[in-house]
Amino acid sequence: MRHALPVAVLLLGSLGSQGANILAPIWFSAPSHFVMFDRLLSELAARGHNVTVLSYFPRKTPLRNYHDIALHRDEWHHLKGMSVDIIPVLRSITLGYAYGWMGNVEGCREAFSQPQTRELVHSADRYDLVIADIHFADCMVAFTHHLGVPLINVATSFPFAWTHDRVGNPDHPAYTELFNSEAVAPFTFWQRLKHSVAYVYTRVGNRWLSDWQVDAVVREAFGPGVPPTHDLVRNASLVLLNTHWSIDQVIPKVPALVEVAGLHVADPKPLPQDIQKFMDDSSAGVVYFCLGSKFRPDSFSPEKLQAVLDTFSRLEQRVLWKVDASSLPSLPDNVKTAAWVSQNDVLNHPNTRVFITHAGQMSMVEATVAAVPVLAIPFGGDQVANAARAARRGTGLLLEYQDLTYDTFSSALGALLNDDGYRERAKQVSQLFRDRPRPPMEEAIYWVEYVIRHRGAPHLRSAALDLAWYQYLLLDVAAFVVAAVVFSVALLFFGARALLRCCTPRIVTANEKKTK
Repeated sequence: MRHALPVAVLLLGSLGSQGANILAPIWFSAPSHFVMFDRLLSELAARGHNVTVLSYFPRKTPLRNYHDIALHRDEWHHLKGMSVDIIPVLRSITLGYAYGWMGNVEGCREAFSQPQTRELVHSADRYDLVIADIHFADCMVAFTHHLGVPLINVATSFPFAWTHDRVGNPDHPAYTELFNSEAVAPFTFWQRLKHSVAYVYTRVGNRWLSDWQVDAVVREAFGPGVPPTHDLVRNASLVLLNTHWSIDQVIPKVPALVEVAGLHVADPKPLPQDIQKFMDDSSAGVVYFCLGSKFRPDSFSPEKLQAVLDTFSRLEQRVLWKVDASSLPSLPDNVKTAAWVSQNDVLNHPNTRVFITHAGQMSMVEATVAAVPVLAIPFGGDQVANAARAARRGTGLLLEYQDLTYDTFSSALGALLNDDGYRERAKQVSQLFRDRPRPPMEEAIYWVEYVIRHRGAPHLRSAALDLAWYQYLLLDVAAFVVAAVVFSVALLFFGARALLRCCTPRIVTANEKKTK
């Protein structure tokens, strides 16, 4: 009888997580960004939850319990790709963040301008949970206030500073590695100075160039009673991070910050017949080359593109290049191109030897799972830090675009192909990445259903969220200590001076004696 209450509580908790109505307004239009959401939301639907997804990526095949609200975009600049000419902007801490903030606020306006979003705002449908993305703009978190339900955020890339802030997680510039910085801890004095400046800049910039701009867009859609975005995100019950300590930095984490890197990685499947044969028949191995969905190789300078082609032509290995070959010059005989290919399936082919990548977080996670060394050519954003970390842990090499020549490219690729140490280290890190109490998908599902069962997770809230910035930084305590020290020294000084005046015998001068 004494065990009846715990059993009943467990049963009620289990029942409370079944068949929840989940809204996932994913406004950001990058395909690689949506991959993680697609896997998570599909799995939630498969487990009996009713999932409504607002996005630019409706499913091609219907899935039970999964309901699409499809947004439309005329100009798919993410699919058309970006020129490498923008690298100096992306690599600048100040310009790179500003570019992201302003561009994503425009994306937010575009998403709210569409009738599908406006209809969702005015819908009478009820939900139990909102799952929203974290990027440069918290565009859709107002749905949590509008619906009166808990919020779970998902960060698909290296966590921004404001990712930590919303759950009160420690983010100290003396040791925390920075989005868009190649510096890996421990830092030099100048790196700590740079990160300290960035610590302030990113928070001020996010408020001025993102949150306040988003506030105007959101209030136009929901009405003037919506609280500021900055306040809404600080009520997040949970943040799911696409990171893991084996490939990212080891940092302190509050319970509301949960690492689920690898969630988007599915079991490998057979490749299309022509690609499968191309890779199977390469006895010397295959180099896989993919720069993601944003950067166009045809925008490389002619000299750099020729350096890549000349290097490939001299390899005994074959090269599979994910690219639209229509804009490229004539290719060597050992190079095969494909406009699209399942990257995870290619990386898990036994003949894949090296992955040449832009070092996006999704790609780096997939390479880790498959234990494939990387030649990282970062362009901006989290790619910079990801590439530096791979070089630090010995699973790859970093080659800056501006340093790319035939000599540097062929030397780096040759080292990765011929030095077994890189592949052995990649296997070791892959084992560390996989060795967890439960798989990343199970971890994510557990915590999502945990929030559903408890109708939020205020008990995971850090007390740091209730402090003003000057209290969090202990500036008020420092000011009090300085004032107390100054007061004590002053009191001691003036007290000692008064005591000396009182107790020291007065010496009578000769002139004073004569006048007496």
